[in-house]
This record gives sequence, C-alpha cells and structure tokens, in this order.
Amino acid sequence: MNRIIIIIFFSIFVYFYSFLCINAQAQNSNDYLILDGLHKFSPDDNSAYSFPEHDDSGWKSITVPGSWQSQNIKPVKGIGWYRIRFTIPDDFKQEKPALLLGRIGDADEVFLNGVKIGGEGLIDKRFVEATKVERLYDLPENILKYNNSNLISIRVINTYLNGGIFDKGVVIGDYNLLLIEKFNRDRYILILEFCFFTFFSIFFITCLFFYMKGLRDREYMYLWLFTLMYGVLFVFGSMSFYNTGLKTPLIQQVIICISAILPLSIILLLNSIYQKKLTLYLKLFVLLFPLSALALVLFPDYASRVFLYKLWRILFFFAAFFMIFQAIKAYYNKVNESAPILLGITGLIIGLVLESIGGLDLLQITGFFLWDYAVVFFMICVMYALAARYTRIKDELRAASLKIFEAHEDERKRLARELHDGVGQSLLSVKLRLKMLEAKMQEGIPFQQESLSALISDISSSIDEIRAAARDLRPSFLENTDFVEAIDWHARKIQEQAGIKIKVNVKGLIDVDLKVKENIYRIYQETLSNVVKHSGAKNVEVNLKMENNKLFLKIKDDGKGFAPFKGSREDTGLGLHTIKERVDLLGGILNIKSSDKIGTSIDIEVPVK
Repeated sequence: MNRIIIIIFFSIFVYFYSFLCINAQAQNSNDYLILDGLHKFSPDDNSAYSFPEHDDSGWKSITVPGSWQSQNIKPVKGIGWYRIRFTIPDDFKQEKPALLLGRIGDADEVFLNGVKIGGEGLIDKRFVEATKVERLYDLPENILKYNNSNLISIRVINTYLNGGIFDKGVVIGDYNLLLIEKFNRDRYILILEFCFFTFFSIFFITCLFFYMKGLRDREYMYLWLFTLMYGVLFVFGSMSFYNTGLKTPLIQQVIICISAILPLSIILLLNSIYQKKLTLYLKLFVLLFPLSALALVLFPDYASRVFLYKLWRILFFFAAFFMIFQAIKAYYNKVNESAPILLGITGLIIGLVLESIGGLDLLQITGFFLWDYAVVFFMICVMYALAARYTRIKDELRAASLKIFEAHEDERKRLARELHDGVGQSLLSVKLRLKMLEAKMQEGIPFQQESLSALISDISSSIDEIRAAARDLRPSFLENTDFVEAIDWHARKIQEQAGIKIKVNVKGLIDVDLKVKENIYRIYQETLSNVVKHSGAKNVEVNLKMENNKLFLKIKDDGKGFAPFKGSREDTGLGLHTIKERVDLLGGILNIKSSDKIGTSIDIEVPVK
C-alpha cells in the first residue's frame, strides 16, 4: 500500500512540476497587442477565406484561445478558418513585427491581408501534425498596414476533430521579444521531453534486461514492446523531433499506425499477466487492431482517416472494457499483484477518455498531453507489479525448495520404513527358512515341498514390494516399460486404495521424448493425488491423446471444486503450483476450470518434438 501511495505522489509531482515550469515565463508585456477573444470562424474550407474582401458577416464567432470540442464545433472536413481584423497605430510600430499563436491542433496556414506568411505541419493529403509547436511568424512590413484595417486569416486542420487555436491566443509584438517569450516556454518543454525520454529509455532497457537475463516471461516481452512503441510515438511526436525537420508524411503514417495497434500490446500484456489463453473471439478481436493500422496506410485521405478513426474508437471502447474487466476480475479473485495492475489500467483508461473529451486543456497548461502522464503512471504500476511478483516468486521458490527437501527426507524415511518393515521382514523370514533347510540338510533330513513353496512365495512377495517402491521412485516406463501401462497401473492402484472409479482413455499415442513422459506422468500422479486428498470425487475421467505434434492430457472429476491459483501458494497448495511449473517447463499451456457444480477439469497442452 505504501508503494502505491509513492506512485501516486510521484505522478502528482510530475504534473505540478510541469505546470510550474511551463507557466513560469507566461507573462504578458505592454509591448504586445493581444487579439484574444471572439474571432470569426467558418467550419468549412475555401481559399477565398484568406482575402480581405471576402464577406464574413454570416460567420459564427469562436473564442480564442479555445479548442473546437470545448465549444461544440465540428468542422465538416476537419478544416476551419479563423479571421480577425485589427488596426495597429503608428505609435505601436515595432522594429520587426511578428505574430505569436502558441500551439494549434494539428497544422495551420496563416495569411496576412490575403498573403501567406507561414505555417507549421502539412495540410491536406500530405498531412503532418505539429500540435506541440508554438507558432511564431514574421509580419512583413510591406503587407502590414499601420493606422488601417488588417486581416489575419488562419486555416487549421485537425485529424481527430479536436483542434483549434487552444494555447496562448493571438499576440502581435516585436519579433525579438516574442522569440524570447517562445524560447522561455519551449526550453521547459524540452527539459520535460528529455525527462520523459530518459524515463522511457530506462524502462525499455530494464524490461529488455529482465527478459534477456533469464526471466523469459511473456509479460516482460509485451511490456518491452509497449514501451518501445510508445517511446517511438513520444519521440516522433515531440517538439524536439519536429524542430529537426525530419518529420515527414511517412513518419506521420508510422505514428498513426503505431497508435492504432498500441492497445494490442496492452491486451496481450494483461492476458499474459493473468495467464489466460486467447480465445477464438479474442484472437479475432486482436486481429482488428493491425487491420485498422493497415487501413490507415492504404487510405490516407482525410475523409477515410476520420471514418477509420471513428471505427477505431469503437474498437478501443471494447478493448478498454476488456482491460478493466480483466483487471477487476483478477482483483476480485485476489490474484497476486492485481491491485497495482487495476490501478494502472484505471488511470490509463481515465486518462485516455479525458484526453478524447478535452485533453487539449492540459496540453495548453503543461505542454504535454494527458495520455503522456497516464501512460507513465500505467508503466510504473505495471513495473511495480512485476517487481513485486518477482520478489514473491523468488521467496516462494525458496520456500518450495525447502519443502521439496523436506519431502525428499520424508520420502527417504518412508522408504526406509517400508524396506525395514516390509521387504526387510520378508527377507529375514526367507533367511530363517533357508537356515532351517540348511540345518535339515546337514542332518540328512529331506525337506518337504511345502517348505520350498513357502520360500518361493516369500521371495515373490519381497520382489513385488521392491518393484512397487521402485515404481514410486521412478516410473517403470523409464526403464523401457510401456507408457500407457504405467498410466493404467497407477489408475488401478488409486482405485484400489481410495475406492474412486477412474476411466482412462488413450488415443493416438506414439513414442515421445523421455522428458515429456516423465513430467506428464508426474503431473498425472499429482493430479490424482489432489483428487483423492481434496475433491471428494467419486468418478474421474482421464483422456490422453496426441494430435498435430501436441500431447493433450485432460483429467476431469465430479468433486466439490476449488478456486485455482487464488491467493498464495500456501492457500492453493504446493501440488497445483508444481503442476504449473512442470507445464511451463515443457512450454505447454495449463487451463483449469473448477466449481462446486461441475467439479474440476484440468486441461494440459504440451508440444511434442
């Protein structure tokens, strides 16, 4: 709980640090002409809108700064035009006049009195997003009119219908002063971008290290993949990368594609953490994310992109439902480390939802999207959960090793008792009978046939007891005895000892690797032992078959059932965890279904070389 509080505190600290940094230099000067307030706006696209003579009396008014979504404006083609008229008196003449617009979502073109004076990003089919970049444009004195009406026209395009002039408004002033103002705001964003990039790099290297070090758990691989993809998104979408001039329409397509498939890595990550097998429906659902990315590449025009984005949002809604459902279910079932996972997923989904309904407000305040903070919070929670699990498993392995040692000692003592009380006594009886026969022979007394038969019977009993003990120590099939025969023998043994009816069905079984045989047999032994000890079952069905180079073992009983892997190892039992470890060792899949109505079904799928 204390660690979770630390995570929350860290996230809040990053947020407020960003707030303070970005706004430290956000001061207005008397030398500025601020054109904030109501601007004329048209949710349509026409090149004539840049001309001063165009009649805009029928246009609606829009507040600047302010996003389209916050003002319930949805341009038909994702393109909207702003127009603002102003007059500059002679006493406001600047040495080098300029226009500061702050940030615009996503790209823009700016006109002064009908002449284009600048733009950031690319509009139309060769789209390039430039949301995080502040706009600073020269106002050519040969176009700017003093003591007369001037018109600034701004053409804005937004891919996801949540754009506009949302940051700092429209400011006219001396270029050098505005440049200093822009630089002061940009440098803090650059510092934060460096901090975020450092965090992603450390996180990426850590996940890769753990995966390559020997912790070959899939969750480390999926978390590494998620970190890689989001790191690429962050870098390509950063202000630093845009300023290099390397951001092209191709890079923009890469960003769009990675964004489309990013939820896929989270789904796979959660499925791996909760050790769930992908169902057919989930596989089809997962396939839709790469298909959506492919469609965005094949249909790059704006109309198709908007349509596909709407479909992606529906797809993401179902993905988010799956994520939160899995997290809540795991927490309800008291799965280990489920609390930080639930916290991280909740924070991530809340962040993305808030981002979609008005996240530009936070971008205006801090220079970063809300999802940047949500993703960092999610990654910290997941890494904490994995670190906690690693520590827990390490402790459990230590405890398991101790229990195995103790079990071995107990087994040695049991075998010693059986050999002493059983085989030892039988051999002692044989020894005494042989001495009696020896004495009679020395005395010349002929021995009777009954004595010889009794002697042979004692020797046979001793041999049977030795074989039984050896079979328990090492399955007899390992000494070139038939695998199926060993399975049947153990089933008959359990039936005789526990009075449980066991039905064994074997299909298509051929010779398999010795390692697979031994582990499957031990799993089979342990499962039947658990049935006898805990289930109260009357009937057990064992199905063993091989298809498509895979060995399938299914053991089903009609007992009282239990909660698989609920709580700690001690709560669940060492045997079940041992079964899982053997399945993992073979690279197989373990699926357990259990309830008080249907009993317990253990399904194991193991690849066979």
